[in-house]
Amino acid sequence: MTDHRHVVHVAFDDHFLDVDTLDVDNYDITLLVDSYAAGRISKSLLDRFARVGVLNLPDGLGVEGYDQVVDQMIDLVKGFSEDFGPPVAVVGLFEYTTLPAARLREHFAVPGVDVATALRFRDKILMKQTLREVVPVPRFWPVGAATTAAELTAIVSELPGKVVLKPTRQAASIGVRLFDRGADLLQYADAEGIQDGYEVEEFIEGTVCHVDGIVRDGRVLFLSAAEYFLGSCFTFQNSGVGPLASVTIDDSALVRRIADFTDRVLAALGLRDGSFHLELFLTPSGDLVFLEIANRFGGEYISRHLKTVYGVDLVQESIASCMDLPSAIETPATHLEPGTDRPGASGWIYSALSEKDRCRVRRVHGLDRIPSSVVFSETPDIDQLLNHELGLAVASGRFILTGANTASVKRDLSVISDVYSIDVEPDTP
Repeated sequence: MTDHRHVVHVAFDDHFLDVDTLDVDNYDITLLVDSYAAGRISKSLLDRFARVGVLNLPDGLGVEGYDQVVDQMIDLVKGFSEDFGPPVAVVGLFEYTTLPAARLREHFAVPGVDVATALRFRDKILMKQTLREVVPVPRFWPVGAATTAAELTAIVSELPGKVVLKPTRQAASIGVRLFDRGADLLQYADAEGIQDGYEVEEFIEGTVCHVDGIVRDGRVLFLSAAEYFLGSCFTFQNSGVGPLASVTIDDSALVRRIADFTDRVLAALGLRDGSFHLELFLTPSGDLVFLEIANRFGGEYISRHLKTVYGVDLVQESIASCMDLPSAIETPATHLEPGTDRPGASGWIYSALSEKDRCRVRRVHGLDRIPSSVVFSETPDIDQLLNHELGLAVASGRFILTGANTASVKRDLSVISDVYSIDVEPDTP
């Protein structure tokens, strides 16, 4: 037994985390990780952990995979505890680890987000059931293998326009289908069937916005409100053509409305400590309508963008909340709070990679025409290998921009979308 306190990390992704994340001077940090991810982590990084437990996931790397092996996790943590003592904190930072981390907390009587709260942030039916008397939400119906054709027909009869079919516990728009008419959904269901764990949802016309921040002791310490531009997670995942981009909102009145909306959502769902990634619709009439929320920092380039432009590290803030450590944020603020080094607006863009198979970069176009508003970028080198690892948002280039206002950032994002591209050729391992 050591003098250090024992902290369990559920999964580790070196795209977001690095060796400096691990406070090995004050804690014995153990890791629970699937075999694929364990093989990707460098030996020098793995050696920083006091112990590593490799999980056997029955269904590969699906979002629900870790939650299916909680019994394995419990047994491994019991073994860790013989050497390092019972855990004082469980860190779960990703969509696929927030719920199993909560289950470990409850089993080992560790403080933090509990299972009931974690479920409300994972299950799209449960979150909307909780919120429908609090904020506007789309109409929705749980569906699955037992849903009859007559029941499905009755559902779509209430939805005259487009219809959404989505998994209730996925992320990044994976598995989401959009039908132009209810009849198209009925035809799809007749031909393909609908698995359990899905919902039919009303299509909401409007701009998809995302709200990212940290809440501690029930108080939002930082909030950034932005709109997806030139596409969305859905179009990026399903088309493979257009980019995925985002720009912060410079309308202070709208940001205040979004902040109030966010406060009500977090309070109703019961999140008092942790990071959040909320998505909502801004309709043409100016209404705000809930889409979904997660108890984690935003993916893609969201956390890198907020750290680069505003100095807010949502990854470290997420870890601090899981470990009940103080926040580094001294004064509650939004991205619009005045500051000598804060721009009027900012944004980021993932340029799409249309090639889905393993490939190598042969040419990079447009770097000489990238706007001067770019403050950070990641572009591939010639001969660099792409698509050789699993990933939800593979891109041909990534850029972070700042500007005087939302409109100027949008203009520069459009320029990057127009001028930047890469040429690749297939690569056979």
